[in-house]
Amino acid sequence: MRDESLKTALNYGKFKGPVKILLFDADYLVVRDARDGAAQLGIEVVPLQTKAKGRAEGSFVSVLLKTLLTHRPDFVLTINHLGFDEGGVLAQLLARYAIPTASWFVDHPLPILGGAPKNATDHTVVFCFERTALAWLADQGYADPVHLPTGTNRRIFDPRLIDRSLAAQLTLPLTFAGNSWWTKARLEPLPKVQQLAARFVDQVKLDRTVVANGFAQILAEFPVRSPNARLRYAMAQVALAEASMQTRRRFVTALKESGVCVFGDPHWQRLVPGVELRPFVDYEVGLPALFHFSGVNANVTAEQMPTAVNQRVWDVPAAGGFLLTDAQQDALECFEENEEIAVYRSIEEATSKAAYYTARPEVRRKMVERAMARVEQCHTVAHRIQRLVDEMRRRFA
Repeated sequence: MRDESLKTALNYGKFKGPVKILLFDADYLVVRDARDGAAQLGIEVVPLQTKAKGRAEGSFVSVLLKTLLTHRPDFVLTINHLGFDEGGVLAQLLARYAIPTASWFVDHPLPILGGAPKNATDHTVVFCFERTALAWLADQGYADPVHLPTGTNRRIFDPRLIDRSLAAQLTLPLTFAGNSWWTKARLEPLPKVQQLAARFVDQVKLDRTVVANGFAQILAEFPVRSPNARLRYAMAQVALAEASMQTRRRFVTALKESGVCVFGDPHWQRLVPGVELRPFVDYEVGLPALFHFSGVNANVTAEQMPTAVNQRVWDVPAAGGFLLTDAQQDALECFEENEEIAVYRSIEEATSKAAYYTARPEVRRKMVERAMARVEQCHTVAHRIQRLVDEMRRRFA
């Protein structure tokens, strides 16, 4: 079909009837959550299998255009800019045919978009779970980026769905569920990238404060000595993984004396020798049960999230579990401290509060009831998809 004919065929009215979303689909948990959230709202989702890193290949573009012509979605939804190429070819193509695109970042966008400045178009709206990244996104040309946290998937995290047969093996006083970040920090990167990242973490003293204040400028000024611009952003991703790994090491080391049981990868024994370690549990059955039956579910936030919270903050209460987490801004704005969740502001406070709450099941029970109601009322992924759809309708209807 010729270009002008395509423009005419794709110039259909958006948001004229029941909402329909074309979802760039891959093996990401949040992609699945978005699909489930839309289904819970009765929104039709058309999945399009997409490579994590797009190259605007002719075969994919052809399938995309056919899908657009056949299904006539109101907008395209991508998570973390999944499927888009660094050169901006796909973004420009969708803009040329007036197809709105919503890109929801559930990781820090700077390392992902830093080497791809041509993706900003007047048909792209960026949603981001980290509010301190919004100013940088606006500087990159994304008009009015929107703060949008993640949320829990009620298809999975719901006390009514808990497998009670797992109670005997998962009823523990204090647990931490999470990977060590060793693989992303030490095994996956090329040696050159890993060495640069280690130097960056050491010299910059990379932490959440740095990420929140001038991260882009600090990253741009760091000497990389390579003509490959993408190397700088690959280094940033690995550096964030390294910093997050060290944060988790300190956290679990402190809780080790309190008897914490870690559910994670074998590399935890490298980081915290002697810690009680069990394998990961199944995400859709074992993890909700672990959250539900654990006395205290301890949580710590990764360094790329100065204000945002990770999935545990939504999923633990949703599963009917008790949460002890760090005092992130989003957690404090979304839950009532000491009434719905417990928070800590130092490693020392984390250990003392872990001891306090493991000894007080009745206090935990009342807090869990309130937190679970709060999540059900305000913080499911269906709530987030509705917010996203409302914003896309406001801009493109």
